[in-house]
Amino acid sequence: MKRHLFYLIPFLISLGCEDSKTGVSEENYSVEPKPDYFEAIDAPDDCGQYWLLKSHIVPKGYYVCLMHSLENDNNNPELRKGLPYTNMCQSLAGIVNRAVENKESEEAIWLEDPNNRYSYTLCKQELKRQGVSERSQEDGISLLKSGLFSNLIKGYVLTDITNNPESSPVAAVASHIHNAIIVDIRDQTVYDEIGLKMVYDARQKTTKDAWAEFKDKCNNKSLVLMGSLTNDMKDFAIVHNLFVLNIKNDKGHNWELLNEVLDWLEPSSPIYGWEDLDEHSFVQRISEKGHLMVPCNYYLNMSLTSLNYAQRQKDLLVNIINPGNRIYPENDTNKYISYYLSDGDNVQWIFHIWYDGWFKHGQTKDVKLAFGIPSTNLSMIAPPVYKNIVDHQGVENTLVENCGGGYIYIDDFASQKDTQKELTTLANKVTAHMRQHRIKVLGLFTNNAQSVNAQNAYKTFIKSNNQLEGIIVVQYAPYNGGHGQTYWYANNEGIEIPVITVRYTLWNFGKNNSNGQGTPAYVAKLLKDEQPDFSLIDIHAWSTFADIGSSDDVVGEAAKGNVSGAGAAAMCQRRVSEDFKCVSLQEFIWRMRMKHNKEQTIKAIEKYK
Repeated sequence: MKRHLFYLIPFLISLGCEDSKTGVSEENYSVEPKPDYFEAIDAPDDCGQYWLLKSHIVPKGYYVCLMHSLENDNNNPELRKGLPYTNMCQSLAGIVNRAVENKESEEAIWLEDPNNRYSYTLCKQELKRQGVSERSQEDGISLLKSGLFSNLIKGYVLTDITNNPESSPVAAVASHIHNAIIVDIRDQTVYDEIGLKMVYDARQKTTKDAWAEFKDKCNNKSLVLMGSLTNDMKDFAIVHNLFVLNIKNDKGHNWELLNEVLDWLEPSSPIYGWEDLDEHSFVQRISEKGHLMVPCNYYLNMSLTSLNYAQRQKDLLVNIINPGNRIYPENDTNKYISYYLSDGDNVQWIFHIWYDGWFKHGQTKDVKLAFGIPSTNLSMIAPPVYKNIVDHQGVENTLVENCGGGYIYIDDFASQKDTQKELTTLANKVTAHMRQHRIKVLGLFTNNAQSVNAQNAYKTFIKSNNQLEGIIVVQYAPYNGGHGQTYWYANNEGIEIPVITVRYTLWNFGKNNSNGQGTPAYVAKLLKDEQPDFSLIDIHAWSTFADIGSSDDVVGEAAKGNVSGAGAAAMCQRRVSEDFKCVSLQEFIWRMRMKHNKEQTIKAIEKYK
């Protein structure tokens, strides 16, 4: 006859940002009451964990600048379309919003999202709660002609993006140096007629020229990394006086310049944006230099969505299960599966389309899909969007801090710097975020999940956070490079914490399933053939599959289809027997801990009521 155990969860209650036991004085009580597991959190507090740039001054109002579209066409001839127009709007917003921060203006500019996404609506509602009113909606040229901001605009920086794409990032830097909007030669006569004068000619300038000329006038606490033929993040760069760098250019790449700029930055600086290159080629360099890649291309209005973010962290708590309410059979013969969606480091994706397309997918609850999210960065960049996620999160859909502070390869983090010092500093900052937002699971990204450097990183994060329940590890290529191996390391209380690598990956490689990565039918076959006790299955966010019904053809689902995310997990789960229990990631971790060290896990669970 099976005996069943019921327990309540393990954890150390913490005060402030230190790991410490919280109890009731023995002078007044003979027995300390057990703390509530759900209250095992740290109150919102600035413990030095905020690494993203801040704006503090709340404007009285804002004007909506109509963008019409976000296209980056550098050859569009229409005055209010194409990259020349969006660059001008971005620079106008940057100059005006910087003036607000410098107390030179009480009115800001909000760049319209032509796609009318709800996330921006949430952020505008938050501005309204702070007493900021929307004034009117005008296109960028009309705002210039209105004279509202004429005292702030000292002229224009001239670009020629058709013949010299690098004149665009150069102009973004020159814009905050000269308080000048960005104007392309296509539209020069229009702005001359408004009465503006050219104050800087960027037409023949390269990004290297800008670095040589403006380095000493730029803020070295961050960098914007964007392709030359994009308008993204220019407003933010101008507000914070940042250097703007493109890697790819007409003659090759600015790799040497990137290395020089990364060395110039302060330690652990956020790198905002993205480049249209093999991502590993630049994220690897950023990781080695000890900085944090924050993928946020296409993002608008960051200086306003993140306004006073340190004071807006209240009630941003994720939902968690109480493992003490689960049944743990003594002789458990079940096999456990947990599904986890990839790419949660991508701030702009999570902000823009992830919520409707993946998070609220109709089968998310059925497969108890876990989501990596950029919890640290998103809670700073857009607190109301973060709150909307946690407010609508199913308790069985575990939210994971993805990548530990940004898109980085943790086994190579700060490898060209004082590695252990920078790694420990980062771990402590991430710990403060996780404990204040009730995040219990950490996701890390590696080049080699089994390497000595990776093991050291795992141990560093575990030693930093006594509220951490488990770490999951995804390898860059292949995602399941750890092949399901689990490592165990003790935290500062002597409790063993699992570091779980991905066993299988749902990924559409066409007709070539390979080494544990492939279609739902292929992964289901591996589950049945190999019979692992615990299987963490990563779902490649960008892979789609065809639903082939009850067929077990292991390549048939690779045909063109529209099933992704939770739907792909459901196609895998329906092919295995009931002995393969699909559970939340948090429950998966606790069941693994119970099987690994039952006595210790029972004691940990019994600490809480």
